[in-house]
Amino acid sequence: IDVYTRRARNYMDVTAAEHTAQVRAEVRQDRERRFRSGELPILYCSPTMELGIDIAQLNVVNMRNVPPSPANYAQRSGRAGRSGQPALVYTYCTRGSPHDQYYFRHASDMVSGAVAPPRLDLANEDLVRAHLDAVWLTETGASLYSSLTELLDVAGDSPSLKLTESVRHSLASRSAKERAAVRFSRILQTLEGELASSDWYDKGWLWRNLENVEHRFDAACDRWRSLYRSALSQAQVQGRITLDASRSKEDRDKAERLRREAVQQQNILMSDSGGSTLQSDFYSYRYFASEGFLPGYSFPRLPLSAYIPARRGPNDNEFLSRPRFLAISEFGPRNIIYHEGSRYVVNRVMLPVEESVEATLTTRAKVCPVCGYLHPISSGDGPDICEYCGAALGAPLSGMLRMQNVSTRRRDRINSDEEERLRMGYDLFSAIRFGQREGETLEQRADVFDQDDRQLLSFSYGHAATIWRVNRGWRRRTPDSPLGFMLDVERGYWQRNADDDDDLEDPMSPRRERVIPFVEDRRNCLLIRFPEPQPIQVMATLQTALKHGIQVLYQLEDSELAAEPLPSERDRRVIVLYEAAEGGAGVLRQLVTDPRALGRVARAALEVCHFDPDTGENVSRRQGQECEAACYDCLMSYYNQRDHELLDRHLIRDLLMQLKEARVGVSPGAASREDTLQRLLAICESDLERQWLRHVDAKQLRLPDEAQKEIEGCFVRPDFYYREAQVAVFVDGPDHQWQDQKQRDREAEDRLLSAGITSIRFPLPDSGWDAILQEHAYLFGSNE
Repeated sequence: IDVYTRRARNYMDVTAAEHTAQVRAEVRQDRERRFRSGELPILYCSPTMELGIDIAQLNVVNMRNVPPSPANYAQRSGRAGRSGQPALVYTYCTRGSPHDQYYFRHASDMVSGAVAPPRLDLANEDLVRAHLDAVWLTETGASLYSSLTELLDVAGDSPSLKLTESVRHSLASRSAKERAAVRFSRILQTLEGELASSDWYDKGWLWRNLENVEHRFDAACDRWRSLYRSALSQAQVQGRITLDASRSKEDRDKAERLRREAVQQQNILMSDSGGSTLQSDFYSYRYFASEGFLPGYSFPRLPLSAYIPARRGPNDNEFLSRPRFLAISEFGPRNIIYHEGSRYVVNRVMLPVEESVEATLTTRAKVCPVCGYLHPISSGDGPDICEYCGAALGAPLSGMLRMQNVSTRRRDRINSDEEERLRMGYDLFSAIRFGQREGETLEQRADVFDQDDRQLLSFSYGHAATIWRVNRGWRRRTPDSPLGFMLDVERGYWQRNADDDDDLEDPMSPRRERVIPFVEDRRNCLLIRFPEPQPIQVMATLQTALKHGIQVLYQLEDSELAAEPLPSERDRRVIVLYEAAEGGAGVLRQLVTDPRALGRVARAALEVCHFDPDTGENVSRRQGQECEAACYDCLMSYYNQRDHELLDRHLIRDLLMQLKEARVGVSPGAASREDTLQRLLAICESDLERQWLRHVDAKQLRLPDEAQKEIEGCFVRPDFYYREAQVAVFVDGPDHQWQDQKQRDREAEDRLLSAGITSIRFPLPDSGWDAILQEHAYLFGSNE
């Protein structure tokens, strides 16, 4: 009683507020000023303080949990003691956190641990080429505008969708290429050390890429063209049905919904769907970055926002932003957001004005129960068989709601049932789908065999594959509860939960529909499968070991590479790795294009798991730091705590030893390598061509994409063609030694070069095929 009647008066001046990147700049700066002047004795802040303000008089730093790494610890603790006076830094170690408990026992590893420099693979070809493209585009002086509609001819009912004449003229400048070559040569000189160890770079690489850069720019527009043509066709077809008086009202209504859906797709493609053009997936610069033509520079990709209503004055309204894969949970239905000392419930979705959910926002999809492959449904019941693994598909998920920006309302309290539900969180899962272009799946496959030709694994790589993150509902729900959440499709309100306080019910119209929120993004990803099902412990351990091995080998930060099991955490049949950094680092592709990359990753993984990569023997460690199944020095990390009980490094030692010496059969497309080889052999027109093809296959080098392909406009048909690299291969017979034939060959090469296609010629077998293959290792790969 004494506290409330007498002493409480002394607490009236206590102020509590946070210091995070989500606080408005002027408010945050005012708090920094007040803290610096001593008005505020304590400042509570997020890890943004790692790059925080310079406060010379700061004496004490308290960390409420152990930071992820010594680098984070050094930054946070380094805020104190800058004026030369003694400083106190203390850290609380949570009992329920394995990460905190490990560093409680090994405090010196955190406090005095070595700070690792940022890891970046500067010799990654995709990364270097994207920066070359950016330099070239700058030298042309061409603008990409805000939409591809300003780059392509979209006029008329049947637009050509070719680059406009003005754009073609700007991009065709020879002097721009020469200036770009001079400028980029200086950049390459700074990378001499990294490029010397690469197997793709040679002296001709720069001009080889500049010669076909316009064609790569044009090809980068193909996905947009395909989507636009599909939407335009649907709008035209469905529009005719809506005007056809002979059709039933049901048919006309359905056609009108499909027409509106197509128009909305066109608006999105034209960056004309409302809001900031810069926030559109198809904003020109962002689109070309997502296609890999330009670098992404690691900026957050298209965040979602939550509206926070004013707390005091009318100017206090705010928007909080989160990356999409984080927003699917943080901004989920009826979730609680804590901001500026207040609670806010996510109560409403910001639906497009005068558009209904069923017309523009919801879709249907099937997800394979075996491999987690995604099958969006545009009409009918969708496929019955999985396109990736061939398993039978079940009923579709209906009412899939693409996550939108949300609005919140303030809440003064939450009850115990709500608190428990929020603690358990949402039931989230991921699904993957490879991209498509002109009806072809953009997938590369590779099979992994041991020394006895027994298959160990199969790989599937997808460049800029689509990843869906889906919210099926609360984890704390009854088994017979339907998936998803109830949404007022007229006003956008989420229906309150049964255990919410009655006085917080939002106004709901009679038009309610059950929906399943999801977000999507495009990432470079690699799917890894076993020929036979494996125990969940093996799948979890291999997932983590390969992830860490790739990170060590290619010098990636933990946040740059993500790993998840498919189709779910409880049923692990596929391991998916995807490049989480904006634009991708290009490392996963090497596992299916470079036959030796997997062996190097396996060696790194063995070292991570405390095994000698040559003998497989356990590496002895200091007394008191022995590792039985897993530890924070090998497989356990701050980010995979849900899997800690499953990890056991001994379960995968033999497999990693096999992968270290494994043979990788690489295929240029979605078909297996053997199928691709047989298809190419059947097209060959001479025994010499078949001999060259078998020679390349025997050395486990990259097979061509096509054989006997007629190059349009060049009047040339090379023996083999590498589509992405735009390289034509000729295997010359005895008749090519005569001068008149050599002249015709040179003329053909000149025509190909003018079209941006490089030519490589192989004379008779005794003239050194291996030397030519090694000289062009950037294309064929290396067997060393």
